[in-house]
Amino acid sequence: MLIKADSPGVSDLSADLVIIGAGAAGITLARQFAKTRTSVLLVESGGLERDEAQQDLYMGEQLGLPDLPLHVSRLRYFGGSTNHWAGWCRPLEPEDFASRKDWPESGWPIRRSDLDAYYRQAADLVELGHSAFDDLGFWQRQPGGAQLQALALPTDRLRTALFQVSPPTRFGERYRQDMEAAGNIKVLLGANVLELLPDKAAVGGAKKVAGLVATTDAGKRIKVSGKQFVLAVGGMETPRILLSSTQMHAHGAGNEHDLVGRYFQDHPWVTSAAALRFASTPKVPTQLPLYFDITELAGAQVFGALAPNPARAVEAGVGGFRLWLRPSTVSSQGMDSLRQTYAEVSAGKLPDRLGEHVGNMLADWDVIANNIYKTAFNTPHDWLNVGTGKILGASIDLNFEQKPRFDSRVTLGKAVDRFGIRRVNVDWRLGDEDRRTATTALQWAAEAFGQMELGRTRVTLDLSHNKPWPEDMKGSSHHMGTARMAATPDKGVVNADSRVHSVDNLYIAGSAVFPTSGYANPTLTIVALALRLADHLKGRLA
Repeated sequence: MLIKADSPGVSDLSADLVIIGAGAAGITLARQFAKTRTSVLLVESGGLERDEAQQDLYMGEQLGLPDLPLHVSRLRYFGGSTNHWAGWCRPLEPEDFASRKDWPESGWPIRRSDLDAYYRQAADLVELGHSAFDDLGFWQRQPGGAQLQALALPTDRLRTALFQVSPPTRFGERYRQDMEAAGNIKVLLGANVLELLPDKAAVGGAKKVAGLVATTDAGKRIKVSGKQFVLAVGGMETPRILLSSTQMHAHGAGNEHDLVGRYFQDHPWVTSAAALRFASTPKVPTQLPLYFDITELAGAQVFGALAPNPARAVEAGVGGFRLWLRPSTVSSQGMDSLRQTYAEVSAGKLPDRLGEHVGNMLADWDVIANNIYKTAFNTPHDWLNVGTGKILGASIDLNFEQKPRFDSRVTLGKAVDRFGIRRVNVDWRLGDEDRRTATTALQWAAEAFGQMELGRTRVTLDLSHNKPWPEDMKGSSHHMGTARMAATPDKGVVNADSRVHSVDNLYIAGSAVFPTSGYANPTLTIVALALRLADHLKGRLA
């Protein structure tokens, strides 16, 4: 049943299980209780469609590295940010769950094997064609799959990682009927949670949530009580609600150790971080559909990226990364500058940005000299023609895992929203370890392509001599780590069951609980963790 909070007759509510947030995690969790004896209330701030007034509630101040505006990177209505999700899916690596000596903040209190069964269920929920990922042979055996050949990499430092692409599944649209048909589930729309309320009658010194208070745009207040509570509102709103719940604790619910909002992480993305130009007579095929395209087969969409061998990454002291190869018809920056300069001089014009063009040509002089030599001996000289359409190489995008940092964080600012709740400040920070990850990833790729005689790679990302991160670098809107999972309360906000350490009946679902991020997109893991949490809560609510 879907009900609007401001509808006449809607007053204070109660349920066995109260879930705040109707995105991928919240809807997955609620759906697991459909048609059971457990009463479920799913509380959603937005409605069924995007509303700019609701989006405004996400606005905040960005104090650290620049990124997309906060109200753009997330969606506040039924289905959450799956409403603009690109659909890229891959599980975390088994090694992502392990502790590293050089990263003291690393290590999950669960193992990848604890999620394997849930990853298979999650693959069905996000409508993937198959739960296989790195079984390239499976995909090659499918009709049309024989063309998907992996690069024969000359080093064990790199490997090919396979991703699948969800249709993408819009959870609000895809699973709305399930919510409406389940007699034991109510979805409360247009209810903006202000804070969590403590159970003052809790015995034995245990802290418990008694309920929450929410408001509608019209100012109507609704109190919700329940037995078990789950925050499933993403990596930004989770710390916001916890820190705003000062009746639970003076510094915010679950914040006894000043960890709520800490260790904020995203996946930094640098487009065109390097450029690969194929050799004139490459020793390996340059038709790379596995990397250049998203291939549809066996009811699935598959593509490959280059990722590190986890053991070699640890040895090198770097995090995970993926290199996405995008086919390019431009041979190099130097050749592109030469073409443009030639065209403008031929037209009697003084070239714009001449100094930049000269620098590009000097950097790629070996490529240019090779083309001039071939032209002098009457070989095809399309090097002066722009836009031949022929794939001459690849532009390389870099997306990587950042090392968790205590001072990369989400806090409450001084500004308030229209309900008087303090907006968030986001101080996203990267460190020297992240510079090493970025530069190592590109160096390994350049060396591998050279050893294969595939071509020459020019790294355009320059982080030498403490140069700043490029202005066009952005996050991936993968907000993680602000309520991290750990075995003990002095290391994290939630335990291995995703329960807030200091609160007996409060859980957190979503990427806020990730201690580390790996390099894979988080949605598949968010869904898998929600499925695991559902099994745990079924035991508590039995």
